[in-house]
Amino acid sequence: MQAIKRFILSETFPGVLLIFFTFFALFCKNISFIDLYDKFLSIQFSIGFNEFKLSKPIVLWINDGLIAIFFLCIGLELKYEILRGQLKNIKSVSLPIFGALGGMIVPALIFTIINYSHEYAMKGWAIPTATDIAFAVGILMLLGNKIPSSLKLFLLSLAIFDDLGAIIIIALFYTDQISLFALIICLICIIALFFLNYFHVTHLPFYVLIGVILWVAMLKSGVHATLAGVIIALFIPLDTKDKKPYLHKVYESLNCWVIYFILPLFAFVNAGVDLRSMHLSSIFSSVSLGIILGLFLGKQVGVFLFSYLAIKFKVATMPDNVSYKQFYGICILTGIGFTMSLFIDGLAYKNSDIFEHSDRLAILIASFLSAIYGYIYLKMVSK
Repeated sequence: MQAIKRFILSETFPGVLLIFFTFFALFCKNISFIDLYDKFLSIQFSIGFNEFKLSKPIVLWINDGLIAIFFLCIGLELKYEILRGQLKNIKSVSLPIFGALGGMIVPALIFTIINYSHEYAMKGWAIPTATDIAFAVGILMLLGNKIPSSLKLFLLSLAIFDDLGAIIIIALFYTDQISLFALIICLICIIALFFLNYFHVTHLPFYVLIGVILWVAMLKSGVHATLAGVIIALFIPLDTKDKKPYLHKVYESLNCWVIYFILPLFAFVNAGVDLRSMHLSSIFSSVSLGIILGLFLGKQVGVFLFSYLAIKFKVATMPDNVSYKQFYGICILTGIGFTMSLFIDGLAYKNSDIFEHSDRLAILIASFLSAIYGYIYLKMVSK
């Protein structure tokens, strides 16, 4: 029992959990429970009354609602690391910043080169730019103490900036028609959050109440509702009035829900790709190739190239006790897009079946290729 408890509490377990629910979704969609799976995704859930009622299928409550809590955690982690943690010193963050830039630019270029002639396909240019931090760190932890701790810190830092880049991309490129009235409500909520922070209020229900209103207003505004999570995080105080840690406490209480419940549930409702009617040619379509090559090749090449140039031009330093061979292995793991790529895919193509869902299958293929190859490569190099 103690061994099971240690495994569940380890950093490896969240990655294993994501893999399990991914294969479970594929099993449900393709083997025995397709009707139950589809019925589960389409269950209508409503909140409110009369004209103030918000009604959505459960898959959208997860993709628009629960995932906002994931973005809240990203925002809290980013704020803490910049103000108190390892990102406080600009010299220590130069390398992951450049790596994250390369890991977004090169995959986007690869996807664009392959799909530039297809206007609708080009909506997915940002799909291969994301990294799934839980999955990537889970694979890294499988290698134990064979990998220097400085490399783990680099991967975590890069993933934070990678997620920040994803947030900016979503805000700029995946925003629908804007509602001015809803944006005014958003602004009022932001002002209220500002005053809560200014007066150092650390009573969480106030932030929850305003956060829910902000989320609904963001949902109705045309700007993606998940950004509400990031905005709320910016106004959570670092400490209480008597200087006790507050923000980090909120992060830790939410993070266990994110890694053990929200992300696995998100993977389950989004990874159910129907493979039975899919033609082999779909896997070799321009969109699928753009995603697979962008994630599997573009991420590792982009992260390594930009990091290498930053080191050579002396604007960044190599992590301690790390060789270039080991460093390249970490770059391979950044090709695990998974939940973040699936999320952007849903925004880009609105879960359309125009590509026979080969776009989502391509994300799974590229992520597992990066995970398996990265693990084998690092294991061989570590010897």
